[in-house]
Amino acid sequence: MASKLKKILIIEDSKTINNIISKTLSNLDFETSQAFTLAQAKEFLTSNKYDLIILDLHLPDGEGSNLISSIKSLTKTKVIVLTSTHNNDLREELFEFGILDYIIKDKNLMYSINEIVKIINTLNHVNKNKILIIDDSKIICMQVKTILEPRNYIVHTAYTSKEGMLKLREESYDLLVLDMELPDIHGLKVLELLRKDKRHKSLPVLVLSGTSTPQIIRDVLKNGANDFLKKPFVFEEFILKIDLWIDYFLKTKALEEKTQELQYLNTNLGNLVMQEVEKNSKKDKILFQQSRHAQMGEMIAMIAHQWRQPLSAINSAAVVMEQKIKMKKFNDELAKDISAKIQKYTTHLSDTIDDFRNFFKPNKEQQTTNFQIIYEKVISLIEPTLVKNNIKIDCNIISVKDFETFENELVQVLLNLIKNAEDILMQKDIKDKQISIIIDGLLLSVEDNAGGIPIDIIDKIFDPYFSTKTKKGGTGLGLYMSKTIIEDHCCGELNVQNTKNGALFQIILKDILDV
Repeated sequence: MASKLKKILIIEDSKTINNIISKTLSNLDFETSQAFTLAQAKEFLTSNKYDLIILDLHLPDGEGSNLISSIKSLTKTKVIVLTSTHNNDLREELFEFGILDYIIKDKNLMYSINEIVKIINTLNHVNKNKILIIDDSKIICMQVKTILEPRNYIVHTAYTSKEGMLKLREESYDLLVLDMELPDIHGLKVLELLRKDKRHKSLPVLVLSGTSTPQIIRDVLKNGANDFLKKPFVFEEFILKIDLWIDYFLKTKALEEKTQELQYLNTNLGNLVMQEVEKNSKKDKILFQQSRHAQMGEMIAMIAHQWRQPLSAINSAAVVMEQKIKMKKFNDELAKDISAKIQKYTTHLSDTIDDFRNFFKPNKEQQTTNFQIIYEKVISLIEPTLVKNNIKIDCNIISVKDFETFENELVQVLLNLIKNAEDILMQKDIKDKQISIIIDGLLLSVEDNAGGIPIDIIDKIFDPYFSTKTKKGGTGLGLYMSKTIIEDHCCGELNVQNTKNGALFQIILKDILDV
């Protein structure tokens, strides 16, 4: 991993330019120091360690180029030259010393500064790119390392074709710099072997050669090279080609990976969709089960409430019967009367169990029903609790329309909506507690008079695990599963809005469900 540039020394005698560069880099969270003379620069360098120097060549008290030659290791202290001097010989000499770039200050200063920022961002990239140079000249290999390593490239060298091919088998590279005149195998043969290996078919190759006849250039390019450079080459041109082909390779590689990913998705789209559908189906089944378990607790409380009165009556009948027997006033007529009452109460107990058992029975097939039937089943379950809590429920049936659906699931939804209305009415301790039901064909609405849902949460109430009743054991699954049942299982809509009275929930089934 490359160490990121952080501390930057700006050596520029123009205070305006120096300040603009410093401000720009400071805004990008770089730590900058400013020197306006060669003497100031040397003082800074004596007492501080910098990651990068931005250097003007002509300073009031000396030449900036002399400063470059005095820096011990340019691989640690990187240099960008920013100057108005057009001197090609000096320019090439400085690249040999390992400067990062030689930027001419033109009329558009911000363009030059943007180029500096671009270089810094490239150097601060997390991953270093690897380059292999195969050349029998140790001098050229050393020069290449000198000018590329300050740019955060990892440079490996090989002096023979055999050594180079071995390194290509052992490691992955982002660019190959290849000499044509090698001592063991000619560069054209290396190109041929390279392109036969599928691992290296797209590896960019920059060829170096001491001769540059049209025939040689044609042979090189036709055998798979990407570019050609004649020795001795201009260092800046070499750097530009390296940067260009590295960038091209990385973009091509990213494009190939994205293409492969798209091809995989295209080929396996059906299976992937089925897998996701199955995962979502399993998730919904789990959530549905959790929701049903949460409601079971409420159901048991309702059963207990509905059983309390008939059990008490049976107990009272048994006490009366026992007393009459002790008083020897127990006769056939009284026995028949008490027996009839006990049978009536036990029938009520049995019917209650059947009602709740049917509620939890899973639907296997759709059946013909309507909202009036569903309402009557729900009210038989919950009415005793509503009466106990002094909640008035009013049902206005405008029209009735049959449809096919999983009836028990709609019963669960309506029961959940009414139970939520009951909870909020009790929680807010509304004086005249009311729940209004309207049935109009394929529309069923449930409205309470508890004042409505706060605006900041009304868009969240159908989200899984979102609950306003966490302190009372709310799971946050009731409304989520209700919406899932209506919209996924019954192909309808479940929505909510606030009215002048309170919250209004509407179940709307579509015409395609008509019988």
